[in-house]
Amino acid sequence: MTREISIGKYRALQRASNEQSVFTVLAIDHTDSLRRVLNPDAPNDITDEEMVTIKQQVVAGLWNDISGVLLDPIYGAAQMIAYGLPASVGLLVELERADYNMNPLPMAVEIRNDWSVNKIKGMGSDGVKLFYYYDPDDDELSKQQDSTIARTVDACDQYDIPLYAEPIVLNANAENRRRKVIESAFLADQLYVDILKLEFPLDVKASPEIEDWIAPCEELSSKVIAPWVLLSAGVDFETFAKQVEVACQAGASGFIAGRAVWGDACQITDESERSDWLQITGRKRLQQLTNIANEYATPWTDIYSPTNVSTNWYSLYSEMK
Repeated sequence: MTREISIGKYRALQRASNEQSVFTVLAIDHTDSLRRVLNPDAPNDITDEEMVTIKQQVVAGLWNDISGVLLDPIYGAAQMIAYGLPASVGLLVELERADYNMNPLPMAVEIRNDWSVNKIKGMGSDGVKLFYYYDPDDDELSKQQDSTIARTVDACDQYDIPLYAEPIVLNANAENRRRKVIESAFLADQLYVDILKLEFPLDVKASPEIEDWIAPCEELSSKVIAPWVLLSAGVDFETFAKQVEVACQAGASGFIAGRAVWGDACQITDESERSDWLQITGRKRLQQLTNIANEYATPWTDIYSPTNVSTNWYSLYSEMK
């Protein structure tokens, strides 16, 4: 089954994917988790300037090998545009407030104050990312999250920008992770998000045999229409590369990779040595992942087609907006 999407969203997806219409995206929208990687013993000692610098160094070191980059609005997105992010690299920006130091951690997703879909579109971005916790067994939380997702879908439709939805399942274990990941993806798909950014639908520590990974990914692909991409979720690079291969063979449209690609670079304190690591090991990792995705992934253009364009399409487009 396929879906039609607007011309604006179609063009934005073109910019965020590569020539094979596959997503090979770098994620460094991290804030609190990045501080902890940089200084586990005293994360709050990391300055704003240090946060901006590490994001710029990682992205600049790897931007020749990615189709897009996912950044935050505080330390990354505007700064990378000003720094010289190439026009060939699509820009995705997070919408949610992502302060994981709050205690107790709020389960309902919060939109960052003074931030919105129209501001993300206004800065020239190619996608909105919404991270949220989800438990399909928790009716109250599900209703809260679904309401926020639906409002964000409406805003993304209004401003003609794709929504990348990232449900992270709660209360998951080896027995229920497959079901929860797939149900969470299915429910988001029913709300017409544009791209699903998903966890691997299996606890690979409990099920280390790769042949056991295939069926959950195939089931996931069979339950959703929207293209889905695999997130790295903090696993080591070797594990993520295997997950990407299985996921893409089973219907995924690429990956959005974070710490599995660049996390080790943050352990290097010397900036010159860190830059060398990114240029050698970081790029090698991305090239390996891209080769896998290009060979096996399902192009998003197999799933989405642009709305029918006629000689008066622009007048109808105006009415839709």
